[in-house]
Amino acid sequence: MTLENDVLLESYTDEMEIIEFQLRNNKFGIDVIKVKEIIQPLPVTYVPHAHPYMEGIVQLRGEVLPVIDLAKVLNIDQSEDELNEKYIVSEFKQGKVIFHVHEVSKIHRILRDQIELPDEMVASSGKQVIGIIKNADNMILMLDYESIISEMNPAATN
Repeated sequence: MTLENDVLLESYTDEMEIIEFQLRNNKFGIDVIKVKEIIQPLPVTYVPHAHPYMEGIVQLRGEVLPVIDLAKVLNIDQSEDELNEKYIVSEFKQGKVIFHVHEVSKIHRILRDQIELPDEMVASSGKQVIGIIKNADNMILMLDYESIISEMNPAATN
């Protein structure tokens, strides 16, 4: 292998793919590795006394999965266009969870060093923001999804 190939191989490992989604006019990203699939919303069964962020549960291919309304988590108004809403089925150390989002836009391939850490003011105002990707005309916020899940179910992290 030549030095040129080593550099190409090295840069490839520094790349990642993110799925861009929207909540109202705000853009967010999630690592494609954490995403199992993106589906149309399903009928949700309400769970009494559940965490306020949890819409309820759905049955997907025999599995019962919680649905988290990311707009509620981030204190963003509900969607005005329900036809574009999607469920992002994700898997983390804590298990599978579904995130309800307003729209899924596209997949981006980025270099890891394109993700900037939020400054102290941004980080302190919302502990869920762990990175910012600057695009040509907008910014995509990377969230700490595991932290959101842990906040809802602290027992899941033990």
